[in-house]
Amino acid sequence: MKRGTAVCIVLSVIFAALAVFTYFYEARSTGLLPVITYPLRAYTIPFAIISVILASCSIFIQISRQGKGNR
Repeated sequence: MKRGTAVCIVLSVIFAALAVFTYFYEARSTGLLPVITYPLRAYTIPFAIISVILASCSIFIQISRQGKGNR
């Protein structure tokens, strides 16, 4: 596995972890109101999309490098 592929995989895992964290993060109160809110939920989908894009890029890089070796 080359360095570019490893970097894409590591970044993909990091962004997937960020997506999970932002989905489950909750704030106990907003100002004086004791309500549970989810202020980071808006970032969940973009982080998940970036994670999928990076994972697919790493798969594409790995497949293209294996294909060059077989020629």
